[in-house]
Amino acid sequence: MAGIGFRLNKYFSDDSSVSRVKGAFYSIVLSSGPWLISILSIAIISLYARQWLVGKELLVFKSIISYTYAGSLILFGMIELPLTRYISDKIYHYDVSTFRRVFFTVISICVASGAVLGYLFYYFVPIDLYAKVGGVLFLISVLSTWVGMVFLSAAKGYGKIIASFVGGGILSLVFSTILGKSFGLTGFIFGYALGIWVLALSLSILVYVEFSGKEYTTHELGGYFLKGKVLIGIGMFYYMGIWVDKLIFWYSSIGVQIVGPFYTNPYYDTAMFLAYLSIIPSLAIFLVKVETSFYTYYNFYFKSIEQKKSLPFLEEASRTIGEKLQETFGMMLKIQTFVSIMCWYFMPKILSVFYLSPLIESPLRYGIIGAYLQVMFLVMNILSLYFRDEHSVFWSYFLFFVSNALLTTVSLKFGYRFHGLGYVISCFLTLLLSYFNLNRRLKNLNYYTFMEQPISMKWISGLK
Repeated sequence: MAGIGFRLNKYFSDDSSVSRVKGAFYSIVLSSGPWLISILSIAIISLYARQWLVGKELLVFKSIISYTYAGSLILFGMIELPLTRYISDKIYHYDVSTFRRVFFTVISICVASGAVLGYLFYYFVPIDLYAKVGGVLFLISVLSTWVGMVFLSAAKGYGKIIASFVGGGILSLVFSTILGKSFGLTGFIFGYALGIWVLALSLSILVYVEFSGKEYTTHELGGYFLKGKVLIGIGMFYYMGIWVDKLIFWYSSIGVQIVGPFYTNPYYDTAMFLAYLSIIPSLAIFLVKVETSFYTYYNFYFKSIEQKKSLPFLEEASRTIGEKLQETFGMMLKIQTFVSIMCWYFMPKILSVFYLSPLIESPLRYGIIGAYLQVMFLVMNILSLYFRDEHSVFWSYFLFFVSNALLTTVSLKFGYRFHGLGYVISCFLTLLLSYFNLNRRLKNLNYYTFMEQPISMKWISGLK
């Protein structure tokens, strides 16, 4: 993502206010696009659907969307980092000749696995057959969207990427409202799924256009999964950590069964989704400022090693990385702290404007703090992955998942005023561990860089 950040940074370097607004817009969309469009489209569709859906049908529609995103992210998390590592290595060697074939292979696997898992899940959901087909199509389309975004992380056509997201969101609204008016719940589900399918198709076309040229078949990707078991665990535990507290609230004694395996907790779900909106500025800042600033000095450090610079020179370069990270982290902390404080201060007005229940206030306050802590440890762990510290990141996210599950379960016993506190404490513990790991790596960067290098047989024979 640093490559995108460098190009976005040019907009902010321009004195033109139009360029800066454009840069801010691109940053927000590229860092939070799928999530923002999904939330906005769901909100608008839900408002319209109230006059056409009866009983629990609206809750069924929302549950299908929530469960699909939860399941797709956990499934995708298992392949995201090995796939990203493969793409990064190939781009580093200026070789994108295998991308089309690999993309087609990964998409095929996602479609097949999504279809099978979707069938098994919806088999137990007592809804119309066509609604089930729409739910499976939705799951497949979302999985394909995540894959497309990984491949397009190195693309330069921001306008086309944004147009795909906006177009997919608009089509979801149009298709769902038109079909929903005529076919009720089935129409809303199928219409929304069709819009996301168009989005996935658009991203797939962009991947094929972006990586046009000679094509070669390769089996290298399989090796990345065999060697990258830790990376599989990182993605899986991170997304499981994000969703485990929601699942516990859904299936707890205060959860509400909608139909079949669909459960919900409207107060907690709404609070957490609103809380996550508060970290959009931090995600955009990370994409444009933190990662790009860090990457400049990171790249300089390793280029210096390739050029066989002296040890004092490398020590100074490693200290510079830490100093620059402190500066950019400070800017990120200031902005996010301001946003979070404003959300806390205007909490009553926010609840009043959106006609939200007062029961949301307590978990929303905890959620804002937790999301603040989560985005900070997310950034720290992304930076740790730059230094190939996969095992530390694995244990950080494992702690996030386990502690969030345990502490959320405990918080349920103390009443609604403490709902969300388990998530906050879990994020705080994960932040502490992530900070310790990153700080240790930076302080001993030369040691880890040289001592973790594989010893080749050529080097050993040279010693004899």
